[in-house]
Amino acid sequence: MSAPFHDEPFPELLGHASQVIVSADEQWIAVNSVGSGLSKVAVYRAADLSCAHLLTFTKDAESIAFHPTLPLLAIGLDNYDAYQRAGGLTLLEPVTGHRVDLTDPDHGIEPIRWLDDHTLELTFFTWESDDEHLHSRATVVRDDWLGLTPDAFDLRTLPRTPLPPGTEVEYLDTEPTRPLLEALAERAGRSYDALGQVRAVAALSDGRVLATRSHAVVECRSPDGSLLWSVPAPSGIGGRRIEVSADERTVRVAVPGPDSRTRTDFPLVATADGTVLDRPSVPFAAALSARTDGVWAIRDTYDRGSEAEPPAAPNTRVFAADGTPLATVHEPDRYDLVPIDVRRCPALLYGRRRRDVIALDPRTAAETALFPVDPFMLDRPLGRAVYVSDSAGPALLHGRTELVRRTFPAGEVVWTRPLDGEASELVDVDAHAGVLHALCTDGTLLSVDTADGTVLDRRALPPYGPLSVHAAPDGTVLVGTAAGQVLRY
Repeated sequence: MSAPFHDEPFPELLGHASQVIVSADEQWIAVNSVGSGLSKVAVYRAADLSCAHLLTFTKDAESIAFHPTLPLLAIGLDNYDAYQRAGGLTLLEPVTGHRVDLTDPDHGIEPIRWLDDHTLELTFFTWESDDEHLHSRATVVRDDWLGLTPDAFDLRTLPRTPLPPGTEVEYLDTEPTRPLLEALAERAGRSYDALGQVRAVAALSDGRVLATRSHAVVECRSPDGSLLWSVPAPSGIGGRRIEVSADERTVRVAVPGPDSRTRTDFPLVATADGTVLDRPSVPFAAALSARTDGVWAIRDTYDRGSEAEPPAAPNTRVFAADGTPLATVHEPDRYDLVPIDVRRCPALLYGRRRRDVIALDPRTAAETALFPVDPFMLDRPLGRAVYVSDSAGPALLHGRTELVRRTFPAGEVVWTRPLDGEASELVDVDAHAGVLHALCTDGTLLSVDTADGTVLDRRALPPYGPLSVHAAPDGTVLVGTAAGQVLRY
């Protein structure tokens, strides 16, 4: 991997930190990042911000605390399950990497705190059958906290003191995470801006790179990674998808509004200097799709639930490259016509529920049935897809848990290749010069021959939350991450 664009510290946090603490000797920084069903605790060397340890948990690691004097980090764990509460305590020694994991199958543990050099206080949490929650508290007192073994003590047998019902459990006050991370980065001679979430990335033929970010519609960086221009997002929500014009002079971006249900913008931006040439908008959530000649389309994606659909309002709209309206489609059940997320394609492709993949004529909205659609992939027909034209002819390469090559437009399956890795799925795909690059949820970048599916390369990616992939004109593969970096291979 060559040097990434936007190489800022703390990429393991994926752009969001819950708590930041510094050890008593100021040699170590610990940060937790808590997401849905997955938590990370990263321990950094304060001197250069290099990551010494990265711990991943399937429970929430909401509470972390350094020992008052020893190089020892305590982590409280809680699964927050209303019916089968479970938790644990992890002790990590940053200097040696020694780790001990203790579990409690019936209680979550949060918060934790060191009362003094010898005493660790644990607060246990569980639910009663009548939805009442109960807290209890226990302390562990030891003279020797380093080098513990898994049988050093049993969480389940610790004497506990029940707290009265309704007791407000106090949590440790911590500084706001972003200012503290910024200050720690500055102390180490670096900078931190937390502008992550590169949901879309694309390289131009001159080596410049376009990318979306958390608070930018789109930005442009030179081949050496320096920022050339950036279009700020008026609502504070960055771009989600970009489509570069064939001549590379403009880029069309899909940007949700402040309330993603009620507005979506589709600005057209000049790649030369970031000038916004046009900013069309629709008053609902919408998805962008496009074909290689610049024709683009949007489809209403706002889940109204029990709300009534607008009477006879077009829920699919097609435009010329310059934004001129071309055609509209009103589908009484808008979920019966679902856009297919396919890249580099000369046609606008949609899935008819329980029927066919169709090509939509941009001027007449006439439909041409191509081939049957998988009835089990109704919400995302074909999964992720890219169009190629190689030595074996034109084809669609697509999939979710496996890669598939279909002839285009007939749709005959040429080959399939299951993704390796347990429960791995495609995050994004792109192709260039006879090579398909597949970004997978197990953190790998898989490259295969488009003609026959032969695996050419399998690369383990850094744990920065891969979100998007792009095959550059020169063959370089770019990976956008939740941490805000663009990795180059």
